[in-house]
Amino acid sequence: MAARHMAPPQQQQRKRRSPVVPILITIVVLAALGVGGFFAYRHFRTFSITVNGQTATVHAGDTVEKLLDEKLATPKPGNLLAVDESVLKEGEGERCSVTINGNATDVKTPLVANAVVEIGDGADKVEESTTSEESIPFETDEGDRSFEGYWRGSIHLLSDGQEGKRVIRTGKESGKTVEESVTQPINAGYRIYTARPTDRVVALTFDDGPWPTTTAQILDVLEANNAKATFFTIGNQIADNSQVLKRASDMGCEVCTHTWDHAAGSGEGVSIAKMSAEEQVQEIQKGYEAIANVLDKEPPHIIRAPGGNFYGDVINNLWSHVDAEIGWDVDTEDWRRPGVESIYNMIMSVQPGQVILMHDGGGDRSQTVEAIRQAIPKLAEQGYMFVTVSELLKYGAPK
Repeated sequence: MAARHMAPPQQQQRKRRSPVVPILITIVVLAALGVGGFFAYRHFRTFSITVNGQTATVHAGDTVEKLLDEKLATPKPGNLLAVDESVLKEGEGERCSVTINGNATDVKTPLVANAVVEIGDGADKVEESTTSEESIPFETDEGDRSFEGYWRGSIHLLSDGQEGKRVIRTGKESGKTVEESVTQPINAGYRIYTARPTDRVVALTFDDGPWPTTTAQILDVLEANNAKATFFTIGNQIADNSQVLKRASDMGCEVCTHTWDHAAGSGEGVSIAKMSAEEQVQEIQKGYEAIANVLDKEPPHIIRAPGGNFYGDVINNLWSHVDAEIGWDVDTEDWRRPGVESIYNMIMSVQPGQVILMHDGGGDRSQTVEAIRQAIPKLAEQGYMFVTVSELLKYGAPK
């Protein structure tokens, strides 16, 4: 039997190597060369910029901070301030101010070709702080509730009192404190005063309307002079004159009550002090309701009592229904129809912060209309502004 022919071991077919590995190696090498080349390009590429008016050459990827490190600009840093704005640490405020092409930015911003960079001194920086609140107690003043006391001022303020608030800021590093804001307390009790604002303001007030024709004529004068006034209205006259009242409100004038029917009945048309406590409340409440029904909003709880009869038990009886009762400092006595010149002269005697009493209802008020037509522009020439009673109250009581 013939022997089988066997190939020598070295001639046995070798196992074929996979081509994947060399390909992957090639890709990795090329990627590394690409990334390295990219970063090398980024590092060695240069371009020009302008720094504070001077041309400078920088590398791609450089930031404003690099300009500072290389002394291409030497701004003075701001200071670290305590909460009271005294210098706590010199040079530890903001490092500098930076704009690139006119836009504010910071030192970490990368530079771009042809950028216009402005680097200025740093701003002061206030230390970190904490805030706390303190309450300010209110005081109670019973006030002079006599009829004689009423005439000591035009504003008669009723208040249950309200605490004030003081906000204190304390520096975390300095320990210093500053008063950040203060809301003054509103004292309780009954206060009588005339406003004493530093501004030249005056409150024009009109009683006994709304009235056919006259009230509209007064509004014409106010509108022509960009002036406002407060109308103390008779409640039972409002429904028949609702449109003129809406116009007054739309013009920014204030509509308040002068009672429902000027204290008719037991008040004899002159004084709610002659009425029972229940009747007094009804006079005010019905006056509010008549205004609200026309204007579709609650009126200010600011009243004018007929004849200035707001004293004694009247104050106690109306305490929960009234925030303020408004008298007057200047009485034009226009209800007497003393003549245009007399009314005009009284108006022109006003001082800043005072309240002027006039009438738009209750009779012929043509003299009043003509007097304000002459007086309001003159007062405006003297720098007076015409405010509502609520605006006058915001000035607060004299200290």
